Amino acid sequence: MDGSGFEQRFDTYREYTAAMLQTLDSAAGELCVFDPDLSRTGLESTQGVAHIQRLLLASRQARLRIVLHDTAHLETRCPRLLDALARFSHCFEVRQSPDDLRNLTECYLLTGNDTGVVRFHRDWPRGKWFVANPDEAGTWLSRFRQLWECSTPAVSATRLGL
Repeated sequence: MDGSGFEQRFDTYREYTAAMLQTLDSAAGELCVFDPDLSRTGLESTQGVAHIQRLLLASRQARLRIVLHDTAHLETRCPRLLDALARFSHCFEVRQSPDDLRNLTECYLLTGNDTGVVRFHRDWPRGKWFVANPDEAGTWLSRFRQLWECSTPAVSATRLGL
C-alpha cells in the first residue's frame, strides 16, 4: 500500500482474512480488535502473529488491545497468540465484553494509521477494508474505546498453578 486512501468491499472469508493480514502488515502504533472469538480473523496464523510481533517490537508506544465476547477459542486454540500475549504482556491486553453487549454483531480491526477491516455481522463474511481514512477510522475507534472501557480483563499471560 502506498499510503493513499481507498475502500474495498469483500464478500468471502478468504477476502476478509487477506484484508486482515494486509492491514496487519502495514499497521503502526495501536491495534484494536473487536471480535466474538477471533476464530475467523487469521490473527493466530503464523503470518498474523509475525505481523503482531513486528508491530509490538517496532515502538515502545505500540499497543494491541482485543475485546472478545467469548475467550474460549483464544484460550484453547490459539497457542501462538497466547505466546505473544505472554511475551508482550506489557503492551498486549485482552478483555471480555459485558453480558449486556454480547448482542453487538460487527467485528473489526483498527490500526493507528487510520486503516481498518470491518465485518458487518459476525455470522457473515461481508464487510469492508479501508485505508488512510481518518473519518471512518475515527467512528470505529470511538466505538471501540467505549467498548474497551466497559469490558473486563479476561485472558492473562500467566497461569497460576495453585
